[in-house]
Amino acid sequence: MNKPILKVTKFEIIRQLKKPSFWVAVLAMPVLIGIGLIISVVASAPQEATTISDDTKIAITDEAGIIPKDNPFALYATKDEGIEAVKENQVDLYYYIPADFTETKKVEAYRIQNGLGLFDQQTEALKGILAGYVEKEVTDLETLALTGGYAIEDIKFTSDGEISNAMGKAIVPAVFVIAFFIFVCVFGNRMLMTVVEEKENRVSEMILTAVSSKHLIIGKILALLALGMIQILALFVPLVIFMIANSGNEMMSAIMSMIVIDPVTLIICVALFIFSILLFAGFCTYIGAITPTAKDAAQFIGPIIIGVVLPLYFMQLMLSGEVNGLVEFLTYFPFSAPIALMGRVAVGSISTTGLIIGIVELAVLSVVVVRATVVSFQKNAINFSVALPKFLKKG
Repeated sequence: MNKPILKVTKFEIIRQLKKPSFWVAVLAMPVLIGIGLIISVVASAPQEATTISDDTKIAITDEAGIIPKDNPFALYATKDEGIEAVKENQVDLYYYIPADFTETKKVEAYRIQNGLGLFDQQTEALKGILAGYVEKEVTDLETLALTGGYAIEDIKFTSDGEISNAMGKAIVPAVFVIAFFIFVCVFGNRMLMTVVEEKENRVSEMILTAVSSKHLIIGKILALLALGMIQILALFVPLVIFMIANSGNEMMSAIMSMIVIDPVTLIICVALFIFSILLFAGFCTYIGAITPTAKDAAQFIGPIIIGVVLPLYFMQLMLSGEVNGLVEFLTYFPFSAPIALMGRVAVGSISTTGLIIGIVELAVLSVVVVRATVVSFQKNAINFSVALPKFLKKG
């Protein structure tokens, strides 16, 4: 690497690392995700449900004839008798099973209300009572068939006749999609502003006395890419450590065993990721190079990010594996191409030829955009009244 470029890159990285705001931005997402996971685990933990206690007095009127006479519950001949028993606190819970139970599929439950009873499931106890009596009349095999209490192992084959593991193969490309999305969200605005703010504040004028504009802009791009990698590592490294530490967990073990790391797919994803972030960084820094103020530059970051994440709005269509005009457009449109290409690699819905075309397109465009950024910055680095190109002007 050119020595001045290396100096600029090193300076920019160290300068950003010294800022507390950078570390707040870096650690905010992992911390928020961690808090979300903790809340999710706590919320999904099995809660002690309101159940029927041993001393709960239950009465039933069974006009359908399901419950035998030798049962521990009080049986009333009529519905009115059961309701009256509840009102007089002779029983805690009374069920009325009508004669046309098979047609109505409804049972009435009566009891004295305590509190709001929003999450009270005591009336559901009848389902267990009826199931227990019915199961005595059928064999274990019939019970299993009727209740559906068995697992179905779904084995799929590829077109080559081999066992398919589409979900496992999609995990690696999906990780790269997530990493690129994080990079865009966290560093999109920073990339755009880092150039235009220094130009607006005339800081670049002083810096250019020591290094050329070409070395300065390339160094800035490389520094921002390195800082982006720090952000991504800050998110994924704790996640990997968490997965390894909990590898003994049955669910975690199943997820880890499902992951398929194919060297070819990994190389393709790395290439797509590198060219994608170069292209995105080039677009952002180019806008910063051609705009005179931060206010003018800020209006362009929204459309750029929307273009980049556009495939996410049609993710269901892309995951279906269907190839149509919209999917093809998103695959090769410069802004949406990174996520669309990586998404189609995950699904396996893109041909080798189409993938090669996509990679070459990203590589060429990234070089062209970075080159255009360098040229533009060389011309406009100290020109603070630079006019926007016609195609970027409002109206």
